[in-house]
This record gives sequence, C-alpha cells and structure tokens, in this order.
Amino acid sequence: MKKTLLLTHEYYPFKGGVARYCYNMFKFFDKDDYLVVTDHPEVKTQDNIINVRLTHKFIKPSWLFSFWKIRKIIKDNDIEQIFTPNILPLGSMAHWLGVPYIISLHGLDINLALKNKPRLTAKILSRADKIIVNTKNTAKLISHLKFPQDKIRLVYPSLDFNASHNPDKLLKIKQSLNIESGDKILLTVGRLNRRKGQDIVIRAVNQLKKELNLKYIIVGSGDFKKELLLLIRKYQLQDRVFIYSGVEDEDLICYYKLADIFVMPNRHDKTDIEGFGVVFLEAARLSIPIIGGNSGGVTELFTHEKNALLVNNENVDQLIEYIKRLLNNPEEADKLAKRAFARSQDFADAQEQSLLLSKVL
Repeated sequence: MKKTLLLTHEYYPFKGGVARYCYNMFKFFDKDDYLVVTDHPEVKTQDNIINVRLTHKFIKPSWLFSFWKIRKIIKDNDIEQIFTPNILPLGSMAHWLGVPYIISLHGLDINLALKNKPRLTAKILSRADKIIVNTKNTAKLISHLKFPQDKIRLVYPSLDFNASHNPDKLLKIKQSLNIESGDKILLTVGRLNRRKGQDIVIRAVNQLKKELNLKYIIVGSGDFKKELLLLIRKYQLQDRVFIYSGVEDEDLICYYKLADIFVMPNRHDKTDIEGFGVVFLEAARLSIPIIGGNSGGVTELFTHEKNALLVNNENVDQLIEYIKRLLNNPEEADKLAKRAFARSQDFADAQEQSLLLSKVL
C-alpha cells in the first residue's frame, strides 16, 4: 500500500465510533506504512502518532494555520496519500494539499457538510481518489451526486471485541447497583448525545417503575450527560438509572453480562442520523435481545421482528411496549437474541475489514 497519512480529529483511546472505526482498520498495518495526525486531547504523540492542533476557532478557513505543519509532515515522512474521516474541515485541507486523498463518510458528517457547504462538499468528494462509506445507507446520502460506482467503497465498521470478563469485577458492579434476583437490567452503551436516545429510555423507565423492577445502566460519556442527570433527578430515578463514564474496554463486557435487554432507540432528524452503531453488534455477539431505533444504519444491521425490535422515532409508548414484551416473553426474547447473534456473524472482524481497506489504499 502507499504510505498513508491518517488525518483525523478522533482516534483511539478516544472511544467514539469514528475513532474506533479508523483505529480498528489501521492497527493491523505495519506502522511504517501509515502516520496518524490528530488533535484529540486523549491521544498522545507516540510511535507513528503525532498530536498537533488542526483547527483554530477564529481563523477562516479553520485549518489555515495548520496547513503548513501538515505539508511539512507530508514531506518529511514521504506521505503518498491522505485518508480522512472528517470531510469538513480536514477533507477541505486535504483537497488543497495537492496529495491524493480518500474521504471516509459516516452519516452525520456528510449530512452536515451537504447542508452547510454543498458546493465545497461536492468538490471535495469529486476530486477524492476514493470515497469509503460505512453503510449502504450512507452511500445513499451522496447518490444524487452520481459518482461512478467504482469510486465508492463499502467498508462496514468492524467488531473487535473480547468476550472474556473478570468475575470479581462483575460481582462488584452488581453489588454496587444492589441488583437483586427479580431485577431486570436495561443497558445502553454509546456516546452521551441526543441521537442515541438515552433520555427516551429514562422516560420509559419512569412510566414502568411501578410495574417492573427495572434498573437502567448507561455506559458512555458526552455533553448530553448533564441533561440526562437532570432527567433522572426530575423523575427521582437515582436508585434505578446509573451512568458510568470512562469505562475501560476490558471492563465493558461486565456491563453487557448484566443486561437483560440492550436498548438504544436512536432518533433522527434532517441531518443527524445513526451511521451504524457497532455496539449493536457487540450486544448481538453476546446474544442479548436488542431494541434499537428504526432509522439510519441500524435498519441495515437488523430487520424488525426478525432479529431485533426497532422503535419509530422518539416513540416512548412503543419503546415501553417492546420492553414489556421482551421481559414478559422470555422465549421470544431468546429467539430474537439468537437471530441477532446469527446476524452478527455476517460482519467481518477488524482484521478482515483492514484487509479490505488495504486494497483501497
């Protein structure tokens, strides 16, 4: 493969979907074949990773000051091409650097780009060597631009998940939540933002609290946390709803092991849509019955009633119906979980997806 500069705002150990998408595909390459340049505060300069400031808030274009730094990095490291998952603004920088580049699209990013700067977005995409999409649904978002089919490549997010767990940690978490034998556990894993729909689940738990012994675990961090905490206090659900931020990868499996239902009723609006949701695949691989949102890449993952239950946009009543249905009908829940597991087998692991990307690069 050509020596590649991965130019990104997000990278591991940050736990966002784009960060993991890039990390899982590139980590199997020889470190001499690629260089990561990022400005995420959780990523430190080491080995073939360089942390530099990529944008400036009060400068237009925002990447102007970093342009010369990136140009020097490209020259000093004999970079032959750029790969970026951030069409704006980093795709714009790549366009002006004069090096062949590949753009990776994920959902919200391309919707916002087309809404805010449609002409620039179309120009960046048209001059890209290749366009990587994470789902067929994302490919549809640019179908009106009528690019040749061989320019667009589908590379699904990959599953790189260790299912082993520490029994002592699992017991400690269970005890901290005061989980008793009759309790039923709902789980959401994902960034705390409005799109994921954690607030919808909290509202459902509030309406079900007199009927079912529910506890709801939310694993993730993000700027939606303050609003979720306010909602928990409003409904006095402090003993039923728990938010865990900063959970390490090796501990995440313990939370999955506690769950009776994995629930993430992702919502959508005109621009913000769930691109894929690899956490759904993680839950499926562990044979947990799943309730998701009926939109975006999730509908490409699962078929309603066949291997998951999919909630229409912001429909709390429907979510309540599905929670009750799965908890009151364990045989149906088990069938859905087994079919979800079977569906998860259709998706390649991280190393296989990395091989697909290497052929593009």
